[in-house]
Amino acid sequence: MAKPNPEKLINANIYMDDVNFIGKAKEVDLPKVSIKVTEHETLGSVGVLELFQGVEKMECKIKWAFYDRDALMKFTPTKAVKLTARAAQHVYEASSASRVKQVRAVMIGRPKGFEPATIKPGEGEGDTTFAVDYYKLTIDDEDIIEIDIPNYILKVGGEDVYADVRSALGI
Repeated sequence: MAKPNPEKLINANIYMDDVNFIGKAKEVDLPKVSIKVTEHETLGSVGVLELFQGVEKMECKIKWAFYDRDALMKFTPTKAVKLTARAAQHVYEASSASRVKQVRAVMIGRPKGFEPATIKPGEGEGDTTFAVDYYKLTIDDEDIIEIDIPNYILKVGGEDVYADVRSALGI
């Protein structure tokens, strides 16, 4: 069995509405994807079934390096913001030259919280949290997951999990 190649994130950048915010963010917490289930239990059953019902709500958090006017001006809860996190991930290969994978996460959401830092010399970090309605994670141009809540889309590895459901509902 081949030994797995270690991979490590080299660096990353964030874009808001396709505007480059390089050097302004310290970190981005991508949305946690959790499956929503409902329990089904009947008389005579041996146990409880958990049935797939969709995806739980998602959110993204950006930790800013300092108070940035342009980022704070996006804090309008009635307007969706497109967030794109791009990263370079180093793949170490013992038998050949190392290579870099491209990682891209696209999210569309609305701001839902801003947590400013304490005003103190040398400080100034703050966090913005976004409610995420759309999330797509791509690694080396391969779609890993795509969730589009308003349009009833869930794709995993390119497979449209909800295609039959949308068809049955006429949407």
